[in-house]
Amino acid sequence: MKKAAILLGSVLIGSGSLLAQSQGNKAPMAIKPALIEKQELNREYRGYNQNSQIESAATTTTFWSEDFSNGIPSTWQQNGSTALSAWEYRGPNTVPTNATGSQGAWAQGTGPIVSPTASNGFVIFDSDFLDNAGSQTNPGSGVAPAPHIGRLLTDTIDLSGETAVELRINSYARQFFSRYFIAFSKDAGQTWNDTIELYDALEVNEDSEVDGVETFNVSGYIGGEAQAMIQFIYAGNKPGNVNGTGYYYWMLDDIELRSLPENAFRFTEFNGAPPQDITFNGNPLYTKYGVMNDDQIVPINFDANVYNYGSVTQTNIKLEVEIYDGTGGLVTTVSSPAGASLPMLDTLDFNTLTTPSWTPPAVDEYTFIYKITSDSLSVSTTNATDTVNFSVRENNYGVDWGTIDNFFGTTSAVGDMVAAGTRYALENEDSDSTGSGLVFLDGVDIYLSARTDSTADLEISLFDTTGFAFNAGFPAGTTPEFTRTYTLNANSIGGLIRFPFSSLDSVYDNGTWTEVDRPLAVPTGTYFVIVNFFPNAADGVVRIANSAQYFQPSESAVFQTGDGDWFGGFLNSTTFEAPIIRLAVADAPRYDVSISENDINRFSVYPNPTNGEGSVAFHQGGTYSLNLIDMVGRVHYSDEVTVNENERREFNFNDLKPGVYLLQIEGEGLNKTIKLQVQ
Repeated sequence: MKKAAILLGSVLIGSGSLLAQSQGNKAPMAIKPALIEKQELNREYRGYNQNSQIESAATTTTFWSEDFSNGIPSTWQQNGSTALSAWEYRGPNTVPTNATGSQGAWAQGTGPIVSPTASNGFVIFDSDFLDNAGSQTNPGSGVAPAPHIGRLLTDTIDLSGETAVELRINSYARQFFSRYFIAFSKDAGQTWNDTIELYDALEVNEDSEVDGVETFNVSGYIGGEAQAMIQFIYAGNKPGNVNGTGYYYWMLDDIELRSLPENAFRFTEFNGAPPQDITFNGNPLYTKYGVMNDDQIVPINFDANVYNYGSVTQTNIKLEVEIYDGTGGLVTTVSSPAGASLPMLDTLDFNTLTTPSWTPPAVDEYTFIYKITSDSLSVSTTNATDTVNFSVRENNYGVDWGTIDNFFGTTSAVGDMVAAGTRYALENEDSDSTGSGLVFLDGVDIYLSARTDSTADLEISLFDTTGFAFNAGFPAGTTPEFTRTYTLNANSIGGLIRFPFSSLDSVYDNGTWTEVDRPLAVPTGTYFVIVNFFPNAADGVVRIANSAQYFQPSESAVFQTGDGDWFGGFLNSTTFEAPIIRLAVADAPRYDVSISENDINRFSVYPNPTNGEGSVAFHQGGTYSLNLIDMVGRVHYSDEVTVNENERREFNFNDLKPGVYLLQIEGEGLNKTIKLQVQ
């Protein structure tokens, strides 16, 4: 058990810059503010309150509140980085009124906060407007250009009789490159020793829920204090982006200090571990595939870190993950071992709260629900806390989790992003082609932003991962297993778009030749799908959707900058975590086992399967070309023969490795491909 790691301690919230995280395979960002973009896939932001678990019957008593019905109270203070770097009140009689959200150039039209008393007003730090005065072409022309800090301080609050205290706020924010803090003082503002950060998981150009409610256990900060104070800090000076910081907004309303529930838990980050996590194949470095392919199923473990949010000590704490199928039926529940007693604000981490493994049984759309139980909180008396959607599909494979959290692209990185890709473990052969050692691919599905240059070219390649390293990339001389260039058009942006890997072929069936698409065949292994970006329009960009449900292991997703260096993400951000670049996995292609089954009067191949030796019997004389290729397309044998009627030509393929090959026979009006198995 450890104390909950929810304090920021020495966070620099004054005039100095905030410390950046140093990660060797992470790159600084170069993003710019952008208008809101409609996101086609379902996106759900999970804030603090969504990560709570509170006994539903709990009642509360309010000790202190502020709903801004009369504006910002005259006894409150502001202490921004400049006098004009200030929070402002929006009410029914102000200009603009409380019907308006941000006035900034990039956030206009987002609307105001939705709260119980929004009709009598709310407060906003409008960073976007303070920087650009509503002009997209004149950044820095506002009254308080970014980087800037806005601080809003309450007057003193007497909590001398209340030791178990919860802070509740209605809060709505849109993130560009800022941080959001609530700080606490026990001595009327002389010192501010305790700080909470909000929206640390809110990604660039992502907004929180417009009607979001956040709650915090502040008992250890100001509980029982007679001269308590709170300040709300918009820190628009976050480092890590060469194109600036700050921007967009933070709105607040209906602030309350009230009694704390007795029985409640919160998921929490702890020592770098995320609040809830998932491990695939028993290996923390294995990519977390939110869309798993049914030929590549591996076991899954769940884990979490929690702290006791309520006022009563909890005992026998367990993580329970309920797994439901696509019909809503409960498949199973996996449970961790139980932890010992946990006093208020103490933490129980993943070393205890890790479940046994679960292996998906079949193709389906699953739902995972993380819950924490104790002697005081059973599954039936707790609220569902965090719900995650997960798929097992026959013809898809993706590192994303079916949500869009943001978009990244060519202008996101310093030096521009010129390529991006995802890693896929194709370790099991196609289940319908036992012994082939092959996997078949129809192509790749990429979710392209509607702002992508519709004239751009994308070069999509498939590379073996062997030898790849940050920052050098692939070893010199590495060639892809497959590469093809595609030109976009107006119909290939603004959604999930298929880029085929297949090639045109034909099969002979009952006297008729039929054209078919033959999928790409690759040996089992682990591969990168790499997409190179080539915008053609002036100032054109290529932008791809990103899913940030879970932190992905190193090399699960990679990108290359213009100087040739390769990275695994951005500093201090999950903006590049799980790109929606999905493999389209194909069924085994159709090839006839024996020519004689379809055209006994022309020729036959036997035996099939063969130990390497056999013959082709030509029932019609003439000149024929013979080519033997593997399923990747490499030619292993080529010959041209002239034969008489009913002549037999022997072959010897003893030097070939066992596997499935394609024997192509062409001549005298016939073009035939046979699947030949060498044992």
